[in-house]
This record gives sequence, structure tokens and C-alpha cells, in this order.
Amino acid sequence: MDDLAYARARAAELGPRFCLTFVKGADERTALARMGAYPDTVAERTGAELDGAAAAIGLGRWSVVIEPGGAQGADHVLLEAVSRGTEALSVLRDDAASPRFTYAVAGTTSVAFDPAYPSPELTWGADPELLRHLMRAIGLREPAGEDEETWRDAEARAMVLAQRLTGARIPEDPLGVSRLSARIEPWFVGPARPGDLLRPGRRFAEVFAAVDAAGEERRWEVAVAQVRRLAGALGVADAPGLSEALEQAARGAGRPVTMDSALGREVRRWLEGPPTELRTLAVALRGVLGRDAVVALRAALRPLLAGPGAEEIQAGTVAALRAP
Repeated sequence: MDDLAYARARAAELGPRFCLTFVKGADERTALARMGAYPDTVAERTGAELDGAAAAIGLGRWSVVIEPGGAQGADHVLLEAVSRGTEALSVLRDDAASPRFTYAVAGTTSVAFDPAYPSPELTWGADPELLRHLMRAIGLREPAGEDEETWRDAEARAMVLAQRLTGARIPEDPLGVSRLSARIEPWFVGPARPGDLLRPGRRFAEVFAAVDAAGEERRWEVAVAQVRRLAGALGVADAPGLSEALEQAARGAGRPVTMDSALGREVRRWLEGPPTELRTLAVALRGVLGRDAVVALRAALRPLLAGPGAEEIQAGTVAALRAP
């Protein structure tokens, strides 16, 4: 069976939504850990038992993490974290949205594109032309005319590209046997995502001007104060470890939260289930615990300026940033 026919068959087995994340130089357990696996959920499971968990398969020099119904590995922010000190790439199939191929090396996205429409204008990364020769050979190209259906088999062709880069092929019925698996949570291993941050715009022009004019120390102070405000409003200001973590962040010395710490267990609880206000707090906290004060402010302000009292909070933030 040729590579494309084989990839079609594997895509059919995995269904209408899945993500494959290949990690170089990592065994199954390490690959899962790099993606944020909860240690207490690591276990052998078959496809029918996964239920939101991701499964890992060792493929020689690479391992692949399969998310049936998931898409975490397709987030370039997480993939960059996974690729630190090595290489990682992901293939996303999502019949309700768009497919995606992303290749990251040493913490940087080298190239990313939509396999269904891989035009040069929409391909991005540090080296967007890096894979162009392979893409052409595999048939990953934009249509030359309206009647061309180059989008067909886009995910299968992306899987072939992954195979060419890694030398690793997904086995037949990959989840039909027991695999090492775990629930993964990128919060603990990746930084804030662009979508987690307050976006510039006319409505917030005064805030961004005040952020630009403020000193680094003041930025950290205000960012932390806003997260404290949010935690207080949600009734969790006294969560174990939160005050200490925010005190460090206020000095620009925020540290990652470990899953097994008291605060880590609280964050896990906040992140469980569908989107909630507590999940919003966790997202803001992740931004404040990073190393960039502007990112911290944008993460802290996004939920507050989208809720009630936004104008008052905005005015107070501007005043705090401009205070002598």
C-alpha cells in the first residue's frame, strides 16, 4: 500500500477529529509529560477507554501522541513548549473547522499551514519555505483553479509529510490495542496563548498607552493586583499557595506551578469541566506567572474588561499605571 493510501486508512480509523503530535527523542511517557500529562492519570488504555485522554506510541526515534477528538497539540504555543531542546510536529484533522500542520524546532515554530489551502501567503513561521519542496512532491499545494479539489485528502497528505520528516509511520488500528495514555493539560507546561490576552483596539487605547508609559515594576504590581481582584470576586483569594505565587509575580519572579503543589491542585480544579469563571482565573494567572510584564497585564485585564464594571476597572487601571 502506498503512503497516501495508508494515511487515508489511518485517518479514517481515527475519525473526523484527531490530533497527532510527534516528539523526537522522547519515549511514550516523556512525550505525554511534555504535553502536560497529569501523572495520576497515566495508565494503559485502549481507544474505547480513552474518554478524553491522549495515547502515546513509540515509533523508534520519535513518539506520537494521539488525541482522539482533541486538538491540544495543534496549538503552536504548546507545540513550541514540547519542542524545547528537540523537534515536534503536529497534524490536526477537524472536519468542523480547518486542518493544520505545524512543525516546531527548539521552541520556535519553523513552519505552519492549513493543508487544505497551503498557499505561501497563509503559511507562517520562522522559515515558511522550509518544507515547500516536500509539500509539492506530496501534493500539498493551493489549487490552480476553482475546479481543482486539492483540499481532498489534505489531512492524509499532511500525515504523509509527517512520515517523511520523522521516518515514523502510524500503525494500523493505532488505538485498537492498549496504549500508555493520560489526560493532558497544557496550562502546566506552556505559556499564555495569544488568545488569552487583551487585544489592542480603540476601546482600550488609553489602557495600552498607559501600559507602554509605565515602568516594569509598576506593570507587575498592577497585573498582580488585577488577578487578586478577580480571585477575590470569585471567592478564592485564600486558595492555598495563591498569595505566595502572586507575591513572587509582583517582583517579576513568577514561577511555574507544579501539578502536585497545593496551588497546582487548586488550578486543576479550576480547569475541570466546561469553561467557567474559575477557568478564566487560571488563564489570567498563567499569564501573570510568566516573565513578560506586558503579557501579564494583558492576561490579567482580559477577563476584567470583558465583564461588568469594565469602564470603572479600565479607569482605575490607567490611574494605577500612571501613578507617581
